[in-house]
Amino acid sequence: MGGVKALSLLVRQLPRNLPAAVLIVQHTSAESPGLLAEILNTRGALPAATAVDRMPLQHGRIYVAPPDRHLLLTAEGIRVVYGPRENRARPSIDPLFRTAAVHYRSRVIGVILTGLLGDGAAGLVAVHRCGGAAVVQAPDDAAFPEMPMRALSAVAGAHATALAELGSTLTTLVSQPAPEPPPVPEILKTEVRLTERAMRNDDWGEIPSRSTDFTCPECNGAIREIEDEPMRRYRCRVGHAYSSDDLLTAKDQGLEDALWLALQTLQERSQMLGTMADEDRRRGWTRTAEAYEERAKETRVAASQLRELIGTLATAPQ
Repeated sequence: MGGVKALSLLVRQLPRNLPAAVLIVQHTSAESPGLLAEILNTRGALPAATAVDRMPLQHGRIYVAPPDRHLLLTAEGIRVVYGPRENRARPSIDPLFRTAAVHYRSRVIGVILTGLLGDGAAGLVAVHRCGGAAVVQAPDDAAFPEMPMRALSAVAGAHATALAELGSTLTTLVSQPAPEPPPVPEILKTEVRLTERAMRNDDWGEIPSRSTDFTCPECNGAIREIEDEPMRRYRCRVGHAYSSDDLLTAKDQGLEDALWLALQTLQERSQMLGTMADEDRRRGWTRTAEAYEERAKETRVAASQLRELIGTLATAPQ
């Protein structure tokens, strides 16, 4: 769900007697002090707290995912777990939406606010497949429209609403009787079971999937494409998960890191060849010194070309 400003504007619109619990995932770094709940506590009528594993779930309260932990909603209530990153994030939106959808089905309302890339889109699909409501901030109303756009592309029937009207939309939806939910797809049940088991020694390969030629950007294990999904999603054997856009972004970052490492290696090689050439000249070994100098020159040319390539990739359209 969106940035601090968008979340603050949303919670300001929610009434104190809201007959629902609000669970929030905001992408944060592992080193974040985790102050979002304190901030939201001052923005609206609903009390907010950073979620703690197995804390009771109550209507009229806001629960915020802590840094570096996934927030789940299970049959037992709130769970906070240290599971594999999804879409390069922990906490990630997809695990919350997916677990809530399987266990609470048509009683769930999934909301996506402003943000980058595609985290939350697959989770919103799970909410929709299990009979829940999908609500998305209208892209033309979002500071960062990419996340809402990807969510709307994944769930064509989602409500697209301006942020200023989102509170009244949610208040209306929670006041209506939940519709009769469809059966939960078996693949979602399997994925949720593994998500809830978190760091146990489970094999995520039991999720129906097909092999690919890709490797996981995080652990370098084989990546498989999950079957029976309306949108492309990938998982490795230990559980790291990616949408297509997040996998591409991770690969782009890996490519850049590899190129910078290669450039550093070329520069060090050129320097070492120059040092060896100087030593051989002092010894009077002109022939080998010239050979080292020629190789150093070739290496500097290669480094220059590589630096130019890195600059070209950095300025290329995304």
